[in-house]
Amino acid sequence: MESKKKPRVVFPFVEAGMGHIMPMRAVSDAFVKKYGDRVEVVKTYFFQDANDPNMKFVEDELIREVKGHNRNWFNSFYQFLLLSIFRTRISMKFLHQVRYKRGFEPSMQYLKSLDADLIFNTHFSTLYYACELRAKGQSKAKIVTFCPDPIVGLQWDNRGDLMLLSGSKGVKKAQRFGRFKPEAIKEVPFLIRKEIQDYNKGKNFYRRELGIPEDNFTILLADGAYGAGKLKDTVYELLKSKLNLTLIAVCGKNQELYEEFQKITPPDNIVFKPYGFTDKMLMFAASCDLFIGKAGASNLAEPAYFGVPCIVTFCATPIEKWICEHYTSIGCAIRVRSVKKAVALAEAFAQKPELMEPYIQAAKAQSRCDGADILADIIYEQLYK
Repeated sequence: MESKKKPRVVFPFVEAGMGHIMPMRAVSDAFVKKYGDRVEVVKTYFFQDANDPNMKFVEDELIREVKGHNRNWFNSFYQFLLLSIFRTRISMKFLHQVRYKRGFEPSMQYLKSLDADLIFNTHFSTLYYACELRAKGQSKAKIVTFCPDPIVGLQWDNRGDLMLLSGSKGVKKAQRFGRFKPEAIKEVPFLIRKEIQDYNKGKNFYRRELGIPEDNFTILLADGAYGAGKLKDTVYELLKSKLNLTLIAVCGKNQELYEEFQKITPPDNIVFKPYGFTDKMLMFAASCDLFIGKAGASNLAEPAYFGVPCIVTFCATPIEKWICEHYTSIGCAIRVRSVKKAVALAEAFAQKPELMEPYIQAAKAQSRCDGADILADIIYEQLYK
């Protein structure tokens, strides 16, 4: 007797900022651990694994847009203005079937070939392809999506079966404006990497691991996967400080900035550690006293998990503004647009650490890492609805 075919769940990764990659990695790993023996799991770097240059073109363009938003806020303002005028369906059809036309059919065919029973998304592009494939009658897959932003923007298609996001305000707003029926959107914890709970040995342990002083006030600086924003200016301003500081500056994939930072000879009172793209972000977050940088989703969530206050110096898009507003509203982040003022505040914290205590307690109140397990359960339940 032929055994029954296992249901297939597809997790398509999209490289357009780590805010999409990290939650996908967290939930797919949790799903495999909990249900991998009962379900066939397909993890794919969606625009890369088919080895189709037209699909890779789409991802390259998405990355270029993210970098453009970091260089000039007007790029994102203009795009979100157009979204608000033309709304989701028209805007996304233009983006994927006109602007990125050369990648549309190959992407649709690749997704169809994966023969999914459920597609889980953390990026609006694969969500759109999944919805279009089903609308054309070429797929019967359930469509579940996690939006890594606190508000579901108009770039997210509402034709899926379930939209998940962290933030009750975002859920209420989406329901209030009628984009999602109450049963089609649900609040869940933020999808932080579960391995974060393994970094529980205290700041001094991880400072020793990193070879940095245990008693210096330690600042982690990062401006997303592409090292844009105000990272460079903030580093140079901090290097003027007369205090004993350790600066961990993460440039991500900005190789030019990383090479520039490597040539810096810091003053004797400052230990300066520049990094490129690295897998040590959790260790950095566990070792620092303060985070300064861009309002990316994981950028703020990971330091906050360890009770680290965050100073946000840059918001590249309205999405990042929403993220910033979420963290400032719960009391663990401070928005400071001026680099000089941000550095002055960091120095005040270094001299009087008790000033950080309200922010530390607010951050600790949000610390949890069970979101991936909760989403894994939701996905499995959706398979049989």
